Amino acid sequence: MPKRLCVGLAAMGSAGLLTAIALTTIEGVKYRVREEQGLDPILAPSWVATATYAGLWVFALAVAGLAAVGIVGLVRRTYRDDEN
Repeated sequence: MPKRLCVGLAAMGSAGLLTAIALTTIEGVKYRVREEQGLDPILAPSWVATATYAGLWVFALAVAGLAAVGIVGLVRRTYRDDEN
């Protein structure tokens, strides 16, 4: 169970972080292209900002979940070692 949970949390965190990185990079390139063309750079659409924040929150929750699983695993191992 913990291995599946760790893999799931790692995949979830990776997806969230990749989403945030991809959207930030794409919007940054669009901003730079408009700037080079002499046009007024426009702000990213609200859905991009929302999706970026959501991706970062998913990443942060996955990291917190992985930390919790690791701490519980260490406590269980220590408790098990003390019994023997």
